Amino acid sequence: MKVETENLGRQDLHELLGTAIAPLPIVFISTIGPDGTYNAAPFSFATPVCSKPPIICVSIGLRLGQKKDTLRNIESSHDFVINVVDQSIIKQVVQASADYPYGVDEIKEIRLTAIKGEKVKSPRIAEAKVSLECQLVLKLELIEEYKDGTGLRGIVFGEVVLAHIKDEVCVDGKIDPHRLKAIGRMGSNLYCRPEEVFEMKASKI
Repeated sequence: MKVETENLGRQDLHELLGTAIAPLPIVFISTIGPDGTYNAAPFSFATPVCSKPPIICVSIGLRLGQKKDTLRNIESSHDFVINVVDQSIIKQVVQASADYPYGVDEIKEIRLTAIKGEKVKSPRIAEAKVSLECQLVLKLELIEEYKDGTGLRGIVFGEVVLAHIKDEVCVDGKIDPHRLKAIGRMGSNLYCRPEEVFEMKASKI
């Protein structure tokens, strides 16, 4: 099968990329609004793009033709927190993707716990095994096709300035993926658990 991408709509292309390049990491981004209200939402189009400085890129689309709370808040506070999603919080994180009105504290609604950030204004999630406090370094906007016309997708780059890692997922001072058990996304409403983690190295030439 061959797929001419120019013939596909935005949602079909989203599904194509989200299933072809998978599993995608799920990050739970927590932010703070101009009025001090906390917000949190899951994203799967997110990835590290540089290690020193440690930069993470997140792509944030529109909702009903308007900027999502996450992007609005990042534009206001210039920071955000990446919370890694593991098996213990995946149900609450998925619930946080529901259409809550602007200004609603999703963290409270899904019964997770917000902790004030140390180097950023945004909070982190207490239940997350790993949380990365990020400061905004760059924001891009791309024109994207929606059912009701075109809109601007926000792409933010944040520098990790402080990492919170629970001792329970560490071995010899490093994160052990066997203990972290981060959840991946395989497509629309499809997720995967790291049931099998294996090591493989290239042979010497």
